[in-house]
Order: sequence, then C-alpha cells, then structure tokens
Amino acid sequence: MDSETTISNLRKRLMIERCVFAGIALVALIGWTIGHFVDSKSLILVDGKPIVCVPSARDARDILTKIKTGTGINPSEISFKQDVRVERAPGNINPMSRYKAYRTVLRMVSPVVPKWAIIVDGTPIVAVPDKATAGEVLEQAKRKYGQMARNLAEEPQFKENVTVDIAAVDPAIYRKTASEALKYVFSDTAPVTRDAVYTVEKGDVAGAIAAKCGVKLADLAGMNPRVDLNHLQIGDRLRVKMTSAKPKLTVVVRDMVERTETAPAPVQNISSFNLLQGKSCVLSPGSAGQRKVRVETIFENGRKTGSDVVDEQILRAPIPRRIAVGTKPPR
Repeated sequence: MDSETTISNLRKRLMIERCVFAGIALVALIGWTIGHFVDSKSLILVDGKPIVCVPSARDARDILTKIKTGTGINPSEISFKQDVRVERAPGNINPMSRYKAYRTVLRMVSPVVPKWAIIVDGTPIVAVPDKATAGEVLEQAKRKYGQMARNLAEEPQFKENVTVDIAAVDPAIYRKTASEALKYVFSDTAPVTRDAVYTVEKGDVAGAIAAKCGVKLADLAGMNPRVDLNHLQIGDRLRVKMTSAKPKLTVVVRDMVERTETAPAPVQNISSFNLLQGKSCVLSPGSAGQRKVRVETIFENGRKTGSDVVDEQILRAPIPRRIAVGTKPPR
C-alpha cells in the first residue's frame, strides 16, 4: 500500500515538473518571438513594394499611426487607399531614421475614411458626418442661389449628376457641419486644362498669345511645330491649352420676368418705277406697337448665362413703315 502511494506521488511530482518546464519553454518561445519579429527590423510595403526599412515593427506602426492622426480624424476610422503592410526586413538592409521614413511613407500613401459624401459626376466633393447633413448641404446650396431670383420659374436644379452615399474619401474634404461643408463646396474651384484652338487676330504676337492662354512660349511652339511663330498671319489657327476654373457644384436657377415693351414697326419696301434706282421715299412713317413678354433668365451659381423669351402677347399691333424704293433705270 505504501509503495502504491509513493508511486502515485512520484507521478504527480513528475507531472508538475513537466508542466513547469513546458510553461518556462512557452514563455521563452513567446519572448523570442516578440524579440525576433516585433522588435526586429521591419519593412513598410505599399501595394507590395518595399518603401522604407525601420528599426522595429513598433516604429513602423507608430509611423502609420502618426500619418492617420495627422488627418484630424480618429485614427481608428482611417485606412489607406493603397495596400499597406508591415513585414520583417531581411538582415542585410539598413534601417533609416524614423523622421525620414515618415516623410517617405507620407508621400506614398493616401489616407481615406468612410464617410457620407456628396458625389458629383462620380467624384466625392465633400464629406459630412451623416446622410441628413449631406441633404442639408444640398438644400442650402439651392437656397443660396435660389433666393437671388425675384420670381423662380422652377426649383433650383444641379447641372451635374449629384448623389449622396458612403464612400472612402480623402480626410481633407471632410467637414463636421453643413455650413462648413457649404463654404468648402463654393470656395475655390479646381483648375481644368483642355485642348483648344486659338485664331490669330490683328496685333497678336506669339508671346502675348502664350501669356493669354497660360502656357510657355516653348510649349506653344511644341504644340505647333509646323507654324512659324515669328511670322503669324491673321486667321492662323494655333493649338493651345486653355485653363479654366471648374466649380465643384453648379446650381442652375431660372428666373421668370414678365414685362411690357415696345414692338418696333416693321419696314415694308415697295418697288416704285417712278423713282430712280438708288432713291427712296417714305410713304408712311408707321408706328410702334406694344407687347407683353415673359423672359426666362438662366443663372449658374449666381452668374447670368443666358435668357430666352418663352411667351409673347401682342397688346397693340405695330403699323409697318412703308418705303418706296426706286427701280427706274437712269437715262
């Protein structure tokens, strides 16, 4: 009986020793793993391409977190447009300083954040906290220019295709309130460069044309290799690049105005054989009439772009001015 108890105790002690040894080995393995992988030299890869090597994985994570924090938005909400990963670096690569690594990675990545965005022709132009705020921005945009019209013909419309949806956007276009977003949308505009043709007019010289179109003289010459810019002729057509500002969002307002105006008297020419050719004589002076017209004027972001008479009512018909025109040949 005593021998069985002794054997049982020995087995228990052996089991305890084995567990302690396994625990020590596990702790050592975890420590080695942390030291070997976490604190070893690491690469930051962008879209699979190694960009920088830093002393440790912690340095790599700190750099990426610093870039996210710089957007002014909670870093946990930020991701990158590119595929950004951290991997262990080969032993033969020398790490660079954290500052230099930060500046290098900052140029290579584009932070994005999922937010409700106002999307114009497929491109997010501003992002806001929620869908309701986005709708408020669009309504304020319509009111901003709609109130400039004395008599709206219809509700203000957007010239572009405008939608509201969640999108991964550049944090730089995020605004916290509707008023801030509205101010951003109608602040500065993005320059757009397009191909165009310039027709030479009297007094034009190549340097002035280049300056007018916003290009260098050498670039103008490069776009027109077969044209002698030193001997331009009126009517010559030059290829140029025209740069203009394109608004982020265009509000179209139609203003309807009704007014009474004079209808000018038409002129009737009557051939007369009693008068020599080149001579004329007023038979009756005629008189102007009066008409009521409805004119629709179109504004885009407050700027007049055109007007049309959409309805006309004659109040008093004009009486034609009749003129005899000589047809008698000279002797």
